[in-house]
Amino acid sequence: MIGLTLGYGIYICNGHNSARLLSHECRHVQQYEQAGSIAAYLPGYLQQIVQYGYTNAPYEVDARAHEADA
Repeated sequence: MIGLTLGYGIYICNGHNSARLLSHECRHVQQYEQAGSIAAYLPGYLQQIVQYGYTNAPYEVDARAHEADA
């Protein structure tokens, strides 16, 4: 894990900052907002990880689809 979003806080490991990663993490912020709160979002996100695995979890697939290079 090189990026983590908790509410409006986005944490990126040193040396890994990129527009692509930042846009991915910003999409997670939008997902939190759509769910209504991080408390509402997190159980569903973790269930997706268990059910589909990290790479295929729908929230992760969605975040990757919204990555931008610029």
